[in-house]
Amino acid sequence: MILISASRAQTLASAPIAEFPPFKVIQGNVDSDGLPTSGAKLCLLKSTDSCYQMPSNSGYSSGSVIYDYGINPYSERLPLKGGGSIVLFSAQFSGGGSGTLDSLAILRYESSGKIVNLLPFVGVTNQSEHAVWSDPNGSGLPVLVTADFYWMQGETHFAKHFYTVSAYRFDDQKGQYIKAFSYRTSKKNAGLDEAERVNVLGLERENILRRLR
Repeated sequence: MILISASRAQTLASAPIAEFPPFKVIQGNVDSDGLPTSGAKLCLLKSTDSCYQMPSNSGYSSGSVIYDYGINPYSERLPLKGGGSIVLFSAQFSGGGSGTLDSLAILRYESSGKIVNLLPFVGVTNQSEHAVWSDPNGSGLPVLVTADFYWMQGETHFAKHFYTVSAYRFDDQKGQYIKAFSYRTSKKNAGLDEAERVNVLGLERENILRRLR
């Protein structure tokens, strides 16, 4: 059974990636306050039944709140060097406070017509940065890198913070992305009190690439 499963995973991972068909994104349902009550969708234009809906989850915080990622959906087609393309898809949860949480997905279109998310759950706040970079080791699939603020005791929400930098790369054996590493920056970086957007990945780029190699 183990040998069969491993062989199947290798076959799936080595199969060429198809060109992602034309698609549209659809915002999730919202309540009377404009807060999401269902996940946003990414649907193929030629087959409206073929959609990927951003799943809800709980347990991200210490409470029992269900997080529905339904607002501000964003998508970006990512062409691959070896041909074909994948799609970076994100949608946002808000509970009405000063913070929001975005769920990220990297979507692959399969010949069966199914849309598959290659990422584990990756959530980033509104005080974060994420990017897709080419893999320095020459992998056919890009690397996802994120930097999100680490809120320490005594700090205000949008003040300077240390940031947690994480990288996710595709694992051929598992046929999905896994977290390659995660580390905390050695110094604090400006938050949204001082800057219009977070700028950490550019400053940490050489350190990230060194770890990826």
